[in-house]
Amino acid sequence: MRKDQNSKILIGDWSPDYWQKVECDVLGKIASLNTEKDKFNCAIKFSRKVLKVHSTSFFIVTRFLPKSKRDDVELIYGSVRYPDEIVDSFDISPQEKRDLLGSWKEYYKISLTTSSFAESIDKGVPVLLSGFSEIIKKYQIPTEYYLSFLEAMELDVEPRKFKTIDDLIENYIYGSAIVVGYFLAYVYGNSPGEDFKKTLESSKDLGIALQITNFVRDIHEDAYRNRVYIPETILEENNISSNKFFQLLDQDHENILMARKRLAEIADSFYKESSKGIDSFSVDSRIAIKSCIDLYGKLNSRIITSANSLAFRESLSWSEKLGSLPATKYWKLPIAYLKS
Repeated sequence: MRKDQNSKILIGDWSPDYWQKVECDVLGKIASLNTEKDKFNCAIKFSRKVLKVHSTSFFIVTRFLPKSKRDDVELIYGSVRYPDEIVDSFDISPQEKRDLLGSWKEYYKISLTTSSFAESIDKGVPVLLSGFSEIIKKYQIPTEYYLSFLEAMELDVEPRKFKTIDDLIENYIYGSAIVVGYFLAYVYGNSPGEDFKKTLESSKDLGIALQITNFVRDIHEDAYRNRVYIPETILEENNISSNKFFQLLDQDHENILMARKRLAEIADSFYKESSKGIDSFSVDSRIAIKSCIDLYGKLNSRIITSANSLAFRESLSWSEKLGSLPATKYWKLPIAYLKS
């Protein structure tokens, strides 16, 4: 789903019916193919299109991964995007959202019992999940991580407040972002001789940083969904009553701007911690990881110094995004856009 930079207006039909239509189209292509590899490639292409539409920045940084790892990362992205769309974009009742998430969870469990992508498809598992479960099996990723992710999505159906930053990290960010970082760590791999725990720790720190940056960028948009991710302790430090948060938000109150800045500063500290572990990752993954830290860290710094309205969704220009990427690799971008 594409979002207008300066409003809550949602552009594009990312409804349950639209997703079902796309699913049916992809299933039709899969049915016409004979080999497991060709069928599986349909899931990769589907996930790649979803990534390209939803996250230009992440699409860019993943172009610097080897193709095999890039394909796997795209399948991970597809698996987390659809549940996120359920809670964020689908104009349906809370109960309908819970039902869809519940069905998705059951499909995930079914996919773990199958011996191939084609078997998952034959058992009715959605394409994105069928592809993702093959990644879980390939890298032997703990299966409970994805269940934690779905629990975080369920929490967004009926939002709650978070008392402290630790409360936010442990009871929301762990499922919404840290476990996704773990997925990626398994794909990226660790450098020979490096302890994989260090790789996971760096991924954890980056997941926290990225999620908090999303929070501070989308404060106004989240409030539209009755969500407040700024911990109450940070609000209180800036003399903001949680009961008056939404009223002050509409006024672009200076205290909320200061609370946003404080949360972004916390994100900045996690970007710095994550960067300390880059050398623990496999050599062929480091450019993408460093580019991700630099690009989103730059966006986070923009938010820290921003004087724009809270309703303005901060973003980086193309030149700013390119400035976070290795100049010797620019040629990969036009090729990626032509092929995708």
